[in-house]
Amino acid sequence: MDANFAVRRAGGVVVVALSGDYDLSRAATLHTQLLDVLRARPTGIVLDCSEVTFCDLACLRTMANLGRRSIAVGTWMRMAGPSPIVRRLLEITGLCTSLPCYTDVEAALRGKGRAAVPAGRGAEAPAVAS
Repeated sequence: MDANFAVRRAGGVVVVALSGDYDLSRAATLHTQLLDVLRARPTGIVLDCSEVTFCDLACLRTMANLGRRSIAVGTWMRMAGPSPIVRRLLEITGLCTSLPCYTDVEAALRGKGRAAVPAGRGAEAPAVAS
């Protein structure tokens, strides 16, 4: 299945809806697309992964690296609606510290309802001022 990347704004936040399969062959394109979103300097970025059918470690690493980069420019980045296996990969690799997961887009926009992270893994992402 092809990967799709759609962008919409929710106030000062950009919601990136990802769908399809994300594997090593898509990592460079994903990096470029997310970097373009970050260059617009939004307040925050939500990666809506609720329609992602597959995501390998290369793409998760790409997302997490952009999450770290976003912090350096004053933008937060959160993942919304990842599958249990994607969430588990983030947890066991420690990538959840730079890419916190939320149950859905609305929770990610509010900074509330973060998916459980094992003890000692990652700090709670800052809440968004309304």
